[in-house]
Amino acid sequence: MSNDLHLSITEARGGAAIATVTGVLDLHTAPALHEQVIGVLATHPDLTLDLSGVAFCDSSGLNTLLRLHRHAQGLGGTLALADVPDQIGRMLTITGAGHVLTVFATAAEAFRPGRSGSDPGDPHRPR
Repeated sequence: MSNDLHLSITEARGGAAIATVTGVLDLHTAPALHEQVIGVLATHPDLTLDLSGVAFCDSSGLNTLLRLHRHAQGLGGTLALADVPDQIGRMLTITGAGHVLTVFATAAEAFRPGRSGSDPGDPHRPR
C-alpha cells in the first residue's frame, strides 16, 4: 500500500467540481491534502471529494475534512464527500461527523439537480 496521496479534479462545472482522492489520508498526508483542496476551493467553492480511492483515513484525515468543510462554508460554498469507503463511513458515524458533512453515494450523484446527501451510517442509502 502506497503512503502517497493524490488529488485530481475529475469534473468541473462553473464553481462546482469533483476531485478524486487516492492513497492514504493520515497524519503524514493530511497537510498536503489540506493545502491542495484549499487551492481548488479558491476556484471551485462547491467541491465534492470522491474518496473511493482512499485506502485508509485516521483521525488527522477526518479533522482535515472537517476543517476543509468549514473553509468551504466560509467561502460561501460546500464541501461534500462521495463514494466513501466503509472504514471512513464508520468513522463518520461513530464521531457524528456524518451529520456535519454532506455525503453522496456516488460522485455522479453530487452533480445531479436537486441533490441531497445522506448519513453514511444509513444502511438504506444507495451505494
